[in-house]
Amino acid sequence: MESQPQVVLIPWPVMGHVQIVEFANLIIHHQNHLPPGKTLSVTVLIMKLPDYIDTVTRSFADLLCASSSGVNFFELPQTEPTPDWSTQTRGFFTHSLVLSQRPNVADFLRSRRPNIAAVVVDMLCTSMIHVAAEFHIPAYIFYPSPASFLGAMLHCQTLHDDHNQDVSELRNSESELMIPSYAEPVPPDVLSLVLVDKFQWRTRFLQYTRDYRKSKGIIINTFNDLEPYALNSFSGIPPVYPVGPILNQGPSIDSGGTESLRWLDNQPAESVVVVCFGSQGSLSEAQIKEVAIGLEGSGCRFLWSLRRQSSESRKASFPSEYTSYGEVLPEGFVERTSGVGRVTGWIPQLGVLSHAAVGGFVSHCGWNSVLESLWCGVPLATWPLHAE
Repeated sequence: MESQPQVVLIPWPVMGHVQIVEFANLIIHHQNHLPPGKTLSVTVLIMKLPDYIDTVTRSFADLLCASSSGVNFFELPQTEPTPDWSTQTRGFFTHSLVLSQRPNVADFLRSRRPNIAAVVVDMLCTSMIHVAAEFHIPAYIFYPSPASFLGAMLHCQTLHDDHNQDVSELRNSESELMIPSYAEPVPPDVLSLVLVDKFQWRTRFLQYTRDYRKSKGIIINTFNDLEPYALNSFSGIPPVYPVGPILNQGPSIDSGGTESLRWLDNQPAESVVVVCFGSQGSLSEAQIKEVAIGLEGSGCRFLWSLRRQSSESRKASFPSEYTSYGEVLPEGFVERTSGVGRVTGWIPQLGVLSHAAVGGFVSHCGWNSVLESLWCGVPLATWPLHAE
């Protein structure tokens, strides 16, 4: 009897990259496109960050494993972080964790090799392409960011490798930049930090981009009507497959989320501004006070997801929850705005944005947040923070 072919998915173990699991569900639910009598098995390999780095993603991974129907989950053995992982950014820590998991991924692929049809890796897990190549398994990229940014990464890699250009110098350009995936010239001061920060570009993102060209195809969480110019700009790279919008419609961590939704139930239609900066976004205390003054002065109804910024001594850690908002908000702010506003921690963002009471969204503009706002028809006020 012929064994069932298997697709193995390898996510970047951070909350903003969970859409690859939703993609796994799509594969399961579209088996009817396969030849008669053929089916695919899908397995997601789970890597977990330590609790002292990020509790949210770890809890969410547990929820996914318990709730997804039809998708198999395999938790890789934990590896021991070394002190140098924490010396840079949280991205560097996570990158180091992924690299440390290569032997465990190799062991898994070796044990299932006869049945594995393909490996799909997150845009930041490209080191796993080389592991798959050891077993002659075709590898694909799952790209949860916009096609326009994929084009920017490929353009910068070409400048670096083919034209010997120092990409970090682009932000000092005196003129706007022509990037093939953007319809209009790009002002140099809005380039993503991961492209123009020399350490991040040379130690991580340059290699990621080189690896994209070695894949069998790039699966992007976007769609033609949203990014026609960018999707039509690609040439000389593996095939690009737009499969979006894929939204996180799975389980949600209830860290005050239910109470926030109940609060919204009592607000007028399209009256509430949601202020949320995603799983990795946070503000300094000075910025928090300015936002509070602005919200109070505006008189608008608001739902504010406020999370604690990691300290300089723990710069590899993700934002966490406050025990008391009084320590960072202006004195009396919560009491004065209690009739029109709510300050909370983590929120189920898609559920909140789809609520009839929501009429606006102040966002860091992570791609997931952009797609969710478009899906829900909620206008965006943009506040990019890091890699947006």
